[in-house]
Amino acid sequence: MIEKLRKKLMLLFLCFTMLIFTAVFLILLSNAVSKARGFELEYVNNMADGIVDQVQSGEKIDEHDLSVYATNFNIWVCLSDGAVKKSSPECFTTSSDMLVKSKKTFISSESVASNKGSGQESNRAIYLIRGAEKEQYYEVEHTFFSSDTAYDLIVIYPQSTLWQTMRSYCIWYPVLWLCVFLLMYLMSRMLIRKATTPLEAAMKSQKEFISSASHELKAPLSVIQINTEALCIDKGDVASQHKQKVILDECDLMSRLIQSMLVIASSDSGNWKMNKRETDVNTLLIEVWEAFNEPARKKNIQLNLDIKDHYPNVVCDKERIFQVLGILLDNAITYSAQGLSIEFGAKALPKQIAFYVKDHGPGIADKDKEKVFERFYSGDPSRTDKSHYGLGLSIAQEIVKLHQGTVFVRDTLNGGCTFEIRIPFEQGPAKS
Repeated sequence: MIEKLRKKLMLLFLCFTMLIFTAVFLILLSNAVSKARGFELEYVNNMADGIVDQVQSGEKIDEHDLSVYATNFNIWVCLSDGAVKKSSPECFTTSSDMLVKSKKTFISSESVASNKGSGQESNRAIYLIRGAEKEQYYEVEHTFFSSDTAYDLIVIYPQSTLWQTMRSYCIWYPVLWLCVFLLMYLMSRMLIRKATTPLEAAMKSQKEFISSASHELKAPLSVIQINTEALCIDKGDVASQHKQKVILDECDLMSRLIQSMLVIASSDSGNWKMNKRETDVNTLLIEVWEAFNEPARKKNIQLNLDIKDHYPNVVCDKERIFQVLGILLDNAITYSAQGLSIEFGAKALPKQIAFYVKDHGPGIADKDKEKVFERFYSGDPSRTDKSHYGLGLSIAQEIVKLHQGTVFVRDTLNGGCTFEIRIPFEQGPAKS
């Protein structure tokens, strides 16, 4: 129980802390990507400025220069003076003509005076364009003047993909995330273990107390019961016999309670071993019916056994499954009124055998259906019924879990409730 609590707390702690760190991580990643985009814009602007300065200084740009831009800098350049148009060779997945004619997303623009003192302004606009394969490019369109000649310059540069940007600028982010996760895991493991140690010690003491108290109570109770039975042999007056019977009844109830507490203590300590072997379902059902038919008959309740011709054998601890069915039938008989009936039996499912006990008593409220398997839970808060202490269904659930099965309750048609347990025909190693 403590280990399950620790695992849930660790999962909660890790989810909460890593969710916060992941949000911070994504913010940092977004900032890094934005900075990388800024560097790329600055780069393509600088390349355009270099070409403009080269033209305005009187240097001639030939086909070789444009080829160098494409080969060495991965930039496509187109320069036109109205009469002659020169461009770099194709260097992108999408053709340059298609890129120039494609739909553009405006980024920025500026107008600056000519640095040669002509008084004429040069205009520059920057766009983002999408290629045929959804890749994106920066496009700079610049109109400038040199020696009273107007030039149109187009510079296109591919935008890095998100993955390329992460590889270049954020390669250490996943490593950092993993390191933080490992650190948080170790911290949560240490802190939660430290925080739950007092609880674990308290539960261990409680289990030891229940086990020790049950053993200590068992011996004197046996002495009382034996001596009372001896007194019953000697015929006394009616009043004495009645008191002796009351003592015996109370001893029997106390003995059943102590036995249940010992079973719970054994389950909690992990010492409850299952003697699993192949079991004939028909034989098991008949033995259970024979054990409980007489108690049902005494209360004028008809116990109906729904049995098929043959069931596949199931690997289980026969005595423990007998105990589970006994708990369910004992409850059904106790809470059923005289003259009613109880049906129990089994049905074969594809990979499981399902045992069921169906009564037509007062039933269980929806709000109590989950609580009935809790220890010491009683549907009667006043606990006027002293024959049940609220441990039977808890013990039944523990036995079914050790068989890697499930137990649940549902309403019976026209009143009452149906308990059903399902266990696999073949089971793997028992889970601790």
